[in-house]
Amino acid sequence: MAKKKSHEEAIRRGVEQLRQSGLSIDDASPELIPQLREQMANGKDTALAVVFALGKISDAAAVETLKLIERESTDKEVKREVKRSFFKLAQRGLAVPRDQPVEAKATAFFASTPDIEAYMSSVDGGGGRLVWITKVQPNHGLQFIQAMLHDREGLLRIGGSQLRRKELRKMADDIKQQYEVRMISVPWEYADQILYEGYERTKARGQSGLENFHELRAIINTGKPKEQPHPIYRRLNPAEAREGAWREQSRRLLDEPELRYWILTDEWLQAFLPEIEEAQASRLVLNPVQKEERLAAIVREAVKALCAGENARLFQRRMEDMALYFSETNRADLAKLSLAVALQAGEGDPGPLDVSLLTGLVQKSFAFFLSEQRAKKEEETSLIVRP
Repeated sequence: MAKKKSHEEAIRRGVEQLRQSGLSIDDASPELIPQLREQMANGKDTALAVVFALGKISDAAAVETLKLIERESTDKEVKREVKRSFFKLAQRGLAVPRDQPVEAKATAFFASTPDIEAYMSSVDGGGGRLVWITKVQPNHGLQFIQAMLHDREGLLRIGGSQLRRKELRKMADDIKQQYEVRMISVPWEYADQILYEGYERTKARGQSGLENFHELRAIINTGKPKEQPHPIYRRLNPAEAREGAWREQSRRLLDEPELRYWILTDEWLQAFLPEIEEAQASRLVLNPVQKEERLAAIVREAVKALCAGENARLFQRRMEDMALYFSETNRADLAKLSLAVALQAGEGDPGPLDVSLLTGLVQKSFAFFLSEQRAKKEEETSLIVRP
């Protein structure tokens, strides 16, 4: 009895702390979910209150958030409170996990075991990301789908096999050690959606070699997937992401290991190179200031092209995926910056003010291609004719 009373008092203290932070937890709105998740790191009492509050929100996003908390937490009381919240949500008609483990290791990878799971890497420098989908096969381990998706080109390759969970963990560990990239957990419905979209894009380009796509995908789904909002919007509030000096701070993202080698290799960007070369060599530019202004104007035009039409849609998805990746790897500030950039790109225009990430990425890409051109010219002019 004393233990129960102590637990209830801890929740009351946590609720009071949430109220002091400005959260109106009496309003059981799904919009409250991202804000509650952000409070999980503010002590055990607050964590218990967050889980308690999520149990009052009749929304599937609350269930997903509780799943993540259960997987990430090492505290037994928090896990037991998660079970209570699952029970309350189940009574309201929501589908909740059955036979959830009471305790899991903090470092366990792929700790939860629903029938279907999905995982995704960060986006690489060329716009690719690795996607895994697994389905439990009773007495036969996991049916495994592995695919490589590209922003513009769609589904590059896909394969399937059967393996054990420990083999999957080893694959994830190897990727982390070799490339400093983690495979994060994502809703399998989202993974299925982007696989299908990638396949449709690839098919439209006339690429062959994906004849086994439907056969592989049939283990999880046979019909066209239902369109859904990006999972990041269950975690972060879009309005909050664009508060503060996000435009100036967004360039910080380029210093992260996952974005360090990002280069825009698209033909539309390379079409600006002659203008850059002309601006650097033009005799019409009378002084360095005018020269810098002209170069800056070309960069601005390239940024506008990045945020227009199909480019904007693809780049928005890329930044949404990175926002989810940063959120899952406990870098909340970077997740918000990524989402803010994604939202701006989605508007089809960078806006009147500079978005430092976009400017920095374009400048970096121009520098890369100009360096390549100079190296090629030097190689051509330094050939030695041997007798």
